[in-house]
Amino acid sequence: MAAEQAFLIDGTAFCYRAFYAIRAPMSTADGRPTNAVFGFAMMLKSLRDKHRPAYLAVAFDTGKPTFRHKKFKGYKVSRKPTPPELIQQVPVVKQLLAAYRIPCFEREGYEAEDLLATIARRIAGPDLDVLLVTGDKDALQLIDRHIKVFNPHQENGLVEADAVRERYGVEPSQMVDLMALMGDKIDDIPGVPGIGPKTAAQLIHRFGSLNALYRRLKDVESPSQRKHLEEKRDQAELSRELAQIDSDAPIEVSAKALKIQEPDWKALRALLRELDFKRMLNQVEERTPADAPEPGAAHAVESDAGVDALVKRLRAHRGATALAAWPAGNPADAAFVALAFGKDEAWVARIDRTVLRSAAGKRLAVWLADPEAAKVGHDAKSTARWLSRLGAPLDGVRGDTMLAAYLLNPARTSPTLADLADERLGERIGAAPDPEELSGASLPQVAAVCGQHARAIAALHEQCVVELAAVDMAALYEELELPLLNVLAKMEAAGVGIDLVHLSRLKASMDSQLLHLTQEIYRLAGTSFNLNSPKQLAEVLFGRLKLPVIKRTKTGFSTDSDVLHQLAAKHPLPERLLQYRELSKLMSTYVDALPKLADPADGRIHTSFNQAATATGRLSSSEPNLQNIPIKTELGRSIRQAFIPAGPDHALVAADYSQVELRLLAHMAGDDQLIAAFRDGRDIHRYTASLIYGMPEPEIQPEQRYAAKTVNFGILYGMSAHGLSKELGIPFEDAQRFIDAYFERYPKVRGYLDGQILKARKDGFVQTLLGRRRYIPEVNSPDMMTRQFGERMAINAPVQGSAADLIKRAMVQLDRRLAKERLASRMVLQVHDELVFDAPKAEVARLTPLIRQEMEGAFTLSVPLEVTVKAGPNWLELLSVK
Repeated sequence: MAAEQAFLIDGTAFCYRAFYAIRAPMSTADGRPTNAVFGFAMMLKSLRDKHRPAYLAVAFDTGKPTFRHKKFKGYKVSRKPTPPELIQQVPVVKQLLAAYRIPCFEREGYEAEDLLATIARRIAGPDLDVLLVTGDKDALQLIDRHIKVFNPHQENGLVEADAVRERYGVEPSQMVDLMALMGDKIDDIPGVPGIGPKTAAQLIHRFGSLNALYRRLKDVESPSQRKHLEEKRDQAELSRELAQIDSDAPIEVSAKALKIQEPDWKALRALLRELDFKRMLNQVEERTPADAPEPGAAHAVESDAGVDALVKRLRAHRGATALAAWPAGNPADAAFVALAFGKDEAWVARIDRTVLRSAAGKRLAVWLADPEAAKVGHDAKSTARWLSRLGAPLDGVRGDTMLAAYLLNPARTSPTLADLADERLGERIGAAPDPEELSGASLPQVAAVCGQHARAIAALHEQCVVELAAVDMAALYEELELPLLNVLAKMEAAGVGIDLVHLSRLKASMDSQLLHLTQEIYRLAGTSFNLNSPKQLAEVLFGRLKLPVIKRTKTGFSTDSDVLHQLAAKHPLPERLLQYRELSKLMSTYVDALPKLADPADGRIHTSFNQAATATGRLSSSEPNLQNIPIKTELGRSIRQAFIPAGPDHALVAADYSQVELRLLAHMAGDDQLIAAFRDGRDIHRYTASLIYGMPEPEIQPEQRYAAKTVNFGILYGMSAHGLSKELGIPFEDAQRFIDAYFERYPKVRGYLDGQILKARKDGFVQTLLGRRRYIPEVNSPDMMTRQFGERMAINAPVQGSAADLIKRAMVQLDRRLAKERLASRMVLQVHDELVFDAPKAEVARLTPLIRQEMEGAFTLSVPLEVTVKAGPNWLELLSVK
């Protein structure tokens, strides 16, 4: 029977190898580097998968001086200091090992190799082979019948005694004496000058040991060698002590303690999720199925009497009821609904239109729609959408664990309920049930799992509310984000009109343009080729046309848009290709896609507004993304023309904040000049240019105004002189002078921006006017690039986040005002600083002042907020409305 194997890993060497092997930037959502942790985890997984060790342990250096440093101050003195980014990751590697339940060893005064040697000597034997996982040649001295060295980074990494003899000409036990003579540059072991590896091997092979060599020193034929050995005897003996691994370090260890164990799955999942190692997490999830829900944890509601009992329980309950729902089938014709009364009681029902037509079902629907019946959900907006499709509208949402958790950690966008339950409650509930799987499922099959989700929502919300209050974000949550949830649900349900006839004509026109552009590109290239193949394009640009190479990639020459823009000045083909790419993207993203996304029931586009998708608090849009439709090009504007109101008696009304971020900057910085300019209604870019150039405003030229505009907005994003010089095409020195002049004219802006960076460094976060936090650990990073990125975020996040809060508050107030005034106008789109309404033409005159009043009054600032309102037959052809 073959002996079992124990793998003993030099953890410090593994960490170094991982850190330098993965140089691509990797970090957690809050900015902590993770490349070494990831590399270590991958190497560990590879070793375990390939070799299936029965025993496993890892040893680390402590980073403090060892007995070798005390003997020789020059020991390892030439080694570079450990990078701070690696030091930061070693504790996380140890967390990973703890989650895998792999024993770790470290001892002050000893190196990892001493601990590995000690373990190896104590556990190796006829029934257990030990493999020392290291690339350090020092370990070769330990090789014997049951101890071997294994270098996982070499194709044939197993090193036994024969390999040592072949490579070094000595026995493994003689390696220490060999190194005493030849030294070791890596560890700064001096050895004997003039005695190289070949000579050292010959001497040890002839005399057997260092001691024997010195006893018979007169037998060394070479006078020069003899002289070197005689003069440096003390150094040779010191070198032997430095090279000798201590295999009797003061640690307690037994083979039994190193036996491979089942990982701590909960800790491992939580850590991988924290590190954002998605692929590894998925692999772990596959191996750890969801914990079985507690028996009897959910009441299955399977009859009208059961629904009736549920409604009575709901009406009797005091406080918010946790609610979760999942559509069954696609398109959904039913839903499973789980309701939890605290952490210990849950009810689950399957509802469809038939159930909702029953007397008990109608009472349940009334409770769901009751704004006074408090509910708490997770992504409650989606729940409301699913229920409304069955004819059961949802109101009264008083809490949402997705939004609460997002506010507490905005870098973690759209957190799932399963992730939060695992992290915060230590509960494994699994992912949300799939609609397709639920379509044929019976209530008893899913009741326990669904009930577990609802109970998790109840427990999580209770926890999150306390934490939000502790960081002064309870008001932001209760007065802004939760009311906005209902506003967004209404907007999604309303949708926006789409002109399919216009899109059809546009498609025909664009098809013709694409064909013409393709033929033109072929003519300019002198050959036909695949326009979508970077490799073939590179051959044309740099091979046939001999254009200069701008940028190289791992796979060849870059042909990205930045390269094409630079090459366009030298040849017309790159410019045509840029036009082709823009046209192709618009075709595939909008012209071809939008008609397919129109709802057959009403012919409108129903986008999803994502409330927890950006770290700054801004809303995003998806399926389709209606916030990214270009406006600066003629082609982009033609897409906007396809968005239309509900009918010929309606109009689209668009309301846009004017220069809102600059106004917020003026208020937050308290800069007198900037505030006065906005109060006086000046053209802020022309005014800034007049201050910087020292000229009257009427004399400012368009290019001067453009330069001032670039700086005005660039300051908000931490633009450097380098960035400004590139943007304006001016020398670096001129750009620096321009920025310096800006801050001389607006001194309090400089003070405010510096203050935000200092706050981020001190507190770890910055805040918006409403108290929304953005955590920025990057600002304290030892890496300059990461630190500068953090400083830019510290500058931008309070202003951009306040702008997001501003328009959210305006949306909430406008929704209430529209209901109060009983207007038929509906808010249908939000695009950053712009709101779009679908309004009866007869209401536009009433709607316009109402919009201005609510949007301009959403915040009280030291500068006026200005809103431009336009109306028209589509999103492009809009005229100003007074």
